Amino acid sequence: MLAQNRQDIGSHWCPDCGNEMDLAGVQPAGYAQFFCEHCRYRRDRFVGTVVDN
Repeated sequence: MLAQNRQDIGSHWCPDCGNEMDLAGVQPAGYAQFFCEHCRYRRDRFVGTVVDN
């Protein structure tokens, strides 16, 4: 999978409260880091490599 930019990553929802989680960044290994401000919950999701155009 190859994400062309951060908009390609999409949204992620908190499994505890159901709120949309904030995208905190993308690790070089291809994992997007999402964070829920309400629950203080962090989740990583593999998105592939981000290519900046």
